[in-house]
Amino acid sequence: MADPRFRADLYRGTAGWYDAYRPPYPPELINELADRAGADGTGRLLDLACGTGQVAFALRDRFAEIWAADQEPDMIDMASSKAAASGDAARFRFLTGAAEDLDLPPGTFDLVTVGNAFHRLPRDVMAVNIRRWLRPDGHLALLWGGAPTDGDEPWQQTLRAVIQRWQDRNGADQRLPPRYAAARSERPDLVVLAEAGFELAENTQVGYSRTWTLDEIAGFIASTSVLSPAALGDRAEDFDADLRAALAACQPGDGLRQDVTVRYELARVSPPESTGSPRATQSRKRRP
Repeated sequence: MADPRFRADLYRGTAGWYDAYRPPYPPELINELADRAGADGTGRLLDLACGTGQVAFALRDRFAEIWAADQEPDMIDMASSKAAASGDAARFRFLTGAAEDLDLPPGTFDLVTVGNAFHRLPRDVMAVNIRRWLRPDGHLALLWGGAPTDGDEPWQQTLRAVIQRWQDRNGADQRLPPRYAAARSERPDLVVLAEAGFELAENTQVGYSRTWTLDEIAGFIASTSVLSPAALGDRAEDFDADLRAALAACQPGDGLRQDVTVRYELARVSPPESTGSPRATQSRKRRP
């Protein structure tokens, strides 16, 4: 089953929310990833579907040059503005366009990263392209996790129920391609990567606890592809009021606490004899 195509404008108008309310990846995860990928302050990073730079800026001290690409112009505008404000713009190169349409020189990058977005890309095309863009000893890292919906606390169950109700009401199925989750279930990411000649070198997750405020959760949901203010239109204020009222009604005394798990999968080009089947050489769990 081929991967379905997602709309090019899913995140249009969300850059401000995305930058303010998407949780950063914990330093423990970033440092572990950089060490395992051999990032030593030299070399070149490519961050695909970069958003406003959550991965690119977290890793910038580990590379001499950072390329960051996203198909949403407002995401790239914000990331570029952040680089300029940091005084570090000379080391960044920003690219606007769909990841699958990028024409990049082969053998250029030491590490390619995709944060919470590989499932939205045409995975077969991207796996082949990424392998071509990587240097022979380069790596691909897929990073995942950090959403407030991940977990089974009563407030999270309420949050998911509100989200589902409003997705149904607002026609989320008209924004997302049908059966996109089924395609990934039938051919998991690691299978796609293995068929393109990658093997899994590292699978690491980091856990931590945090407490969300109502503003932070509302901001996070506003940064999503299906319930952003742009997607909701004139229903945005009603959704925000409903969301806040539902969460306030079930908020425990210690706040909206979450045990968060974030992870990365680090892949490298397989030796010729091992191409075709994913093989994990390391699996780690850490809790700072």
